[in-house]
Amino acid sequence: MKKKVLLLDIDYTVINTDSMIDFILYSLKTKSLKTIIKIPYIFITLIGYALKLTSLKKAKEAVFSPIVNFSEEELKEFFDEKLKVKINKNIKEIIEKSKEDSTIIMITASPKAYMKYFKEYKYADEVIGTELLYENNRYKNEIIGNNCKGKEKVKRIEEVLNKLDIEIDYENSYSYSDSMSDMPMFELVKNAYLVNKKDGSIKEKINHKDIQKA
Repeated sequence: MKKKVLLLDIDYTVINTDSMIDFILYSLKTKSLKTIIKIPYIFITLIGYALKLTSLKKAKEAVFSPIVNFSEEELKEFFDEKLKVKINKNIKEIIEKSKEDSTIIMITASPKAYMKYFKEYKYADEVIGTELLYENNRYKNEIIGNNCKGKEKVKRIEEVLNKLDIEIDYENSYSYSDSMSDMPMFELVKNAYLVNKKDGSIKEKINHKDIQKA
């Protein structure tokens, strides 16, 4: 079934912040000792990534390491206290206007473990993010599959569309992101926009001819 679709990046698009940085800071505040113990591991791994001695996947797993100390309820509290309150007004208005006739899909490289609450609060019909291993009612800092970025976002979007039996109405669908790294996602719709990180306001419309040249 062909349908209008709204595709939204989350960090610095739906929200005016980087959720992974917020999560580290929140972890230091609420799980201080357990997080402080992990800081050397995170720091050393990030240096290794900067020096090209380790992969992006390993670097992100290190950054995600505090998540092992959080229950589902605590992750929801993080979302409520630090992310939900930072939703950009401009994007929120776009979401509200699109609810009646569009399928809203949010896509992020950040963990779905805490981004999934956008769906629970009905800001999105589906949330796609980097998947983490879930064992014994806790998330582990082990990425399942690939980091949800670039072309991987398109692959995940297509999987969700197939599950929902939806074909994108190219002419009447929209996509918003703060980064040109989302060019593969922009190509899925005719109406693609780059937004400002601070407030989600439209910065420029993407010229699809430029995408093809890039």
